[in-house]
Amino acid sequence: MMKKDAMSRRGFVTSLAALGMATVGLAGCAPKETSSPAADPALSSTGGSLPQKWDMEADVVILGGGGAGVAAACTAKEAGASVLVLEKANVIGGDTALSGQSMLGPWPEQQKAVAGIDDSIEEYIADMKNSYKWGAFAEQGREFPAEYPFTQLQCDLTPDMMEWTSDVIGVGWAPSGTADDPVTEGVLPQPTWDTKNCRTWMAMNPENSVMTAFGAACDSMGVDIRLRTEADRLIVDSGGRVVGVYAYDENDELIAVKAAKAVVVATGSFSGNRGMMERYLPITKGIQGGGCYGVTGDGMRMIRAIGGSLSEMDLGVHWYPFEAGTNSGQFSTTLILFGGSEGKVPGSQQPGIMLNYDGERFVSESNGYHLIGRATAQQPCQEAWYVFDSHPGVPDLILHAIPYNNRVVQADTVEELCTILRLPADTVKEQIAAYNASIEAGSDEAFGKLLDGCAPIDQGPFYALNIRPRPYATYGGVDTDLEARVLDAQGQVIPGLYAAGIVTGSYAAREGFYYNGGLAQALIFGRLAGKNAAADEAWEEAQPTGAESERQDVMTVVSCTDCHGDNRAPGEPNYHNF
Repeated sequence: MMKKDAMSRRGFVTSLAALGMATVGLAGCAPKETSSPAADPALSSTGGSLPQKWDMEADVVILGGGGAGVAAACTAKEAGASVLVLEKANVIGGDTALSGQSMLGPWPEQQKAVAGIDDSIEEYIADMKNSYKWGAFAEQGREFPAEYPFTQLQCDLTPDMMEWTSDVIGVGWAPSGTADDPVTEGVLPQPTWDTKNCRTWMAMNPENSVMTAFGAACDSMGVDIRLRTEADRLIVDSGGRVVGVYAYDENDELIAVKAAKAVVVATGSFSGNRGMMERYLPITKGIQGGGCYGVTGDGMRMIRAIGGSLSEMDLGVHWYPFEAGTNSGQFSTTLILFGGSEGKVPGSQQPGIMLNYDGERFVSESNGYHLIGRATAQQPCQEAWYVFDSHPGVPDLILHAIPYNNRVVQADTVEELCTILRLPADTVKEQIAAYNASIEAGSDEAFGKLLDGCAPIDQGPFYALNIRPRPYATYGGVDTDLEARVLDAQGQVIPGLYAAGIVTGSYAAREGFYYNGGLAQALIFGRLAGKNAAADEAWEEAQPTGAESERQDVMTVVSCTDCHGDNRAPGEPNYHNF
């Protein structure tokens, strides 16, 4: 329960609406403000006086404890700054904890050492350009840009990030895409743009996976993490510098948190905010967003409220192909069902076709999970059915991969299956016959599915899996410069404010490429933001006590049996299913 004299959230919204938005000044240190009177919390977020009392303080205050947030925290701590992380969930991890624990990008030295593969950043980007035709720019009819500075910088910084996370943080990267392990990054469409192996690095060992390692590093470095603490609005001084944040603590009481050097916003996407999704991406209307439960556009809202710039909000969103929950194991099985390596269709796809409620096929089933999800969202009822038969091993593979999906239908004949699904049987049989003919001919002229190893749909019983796509990583977001500094509407730096991770949208998608490398972007730009924030000149010395978080346990998120395969003991809680 809030204190009686604490301002309510509704009261703040009303006050802010009356005040309007602030004008943000140019970059530079604002004059130090001393002996400020007690401030109305609403005024402080719009360039008013500062709080008379700070409840918590640190050199660098980071909003969000996902991959970008913890990368920023550890980097700033290494640089000698005091660091405070505010995380509104009861665990750290964010979308990074729900990811497939894979990093996509060039690491030439290790590619050569581990797999004998000669690669370079230039070759990687040259290949990456070929992904344009599957990306959001191509879908909107926009040309590929002449320059792509953020993607270039991300690729340039990938080797340093990989070495740091491996040597300092303790992430156990292992290569994929080698002769012994042909798995490649599941986000890539089929056929992929990738021409070389060993560009994907996995961290699947429970002892040294990404968030396990970062959780341990934060603990050993003494990074102060405040769980169940929801950042609500930024505090800006009269000179336009961001100097802190108002937040609600675990008791829902308003606290003022001072950032003596800078605030880093790493709060994730807006895919969990139904209103924002419908406003910017109407195709998602009525569809529940994916990702971790906390990605509700908080950072975008806070930054926009002080005059920060948002762009490409309607560019697009990445999709799950079916309505998986927030468990990482459930997410990862989407890669099993709709992923794979170039030139080879996964066994789960080999006999299957996607049918909409008109009974018609509408997409190549080897396109990769995002393109299948996106195409399904454009169908009647925004659903579809993945139809397959009983060729040896296929039903077992699919039904084992998706035990949490209770919308699987089985029937002895195609006609019976159509009756249950309320699909037009004649149309469905025509579609299956055409698909079987393409198998015999060795080429899918209608949709271009890769048919390597595929079999016709002709052996009962027959199955249908309901496909309900779910959006997660939004492509648009906060505008920053190449130093991770947040920009205002005039393109000027907002002093004392940085942003990193998917709150800035996908740099790949925003520069014309197919969405990829979300984890790499989070870690690389989180690290960049932490480094630069720690190097900022302080407007006032911070005096953190080091006891604010009461040594909260931040390791509950990192039991990988909760994430990968859901191999929990009976009754064991799953910390990722919020």
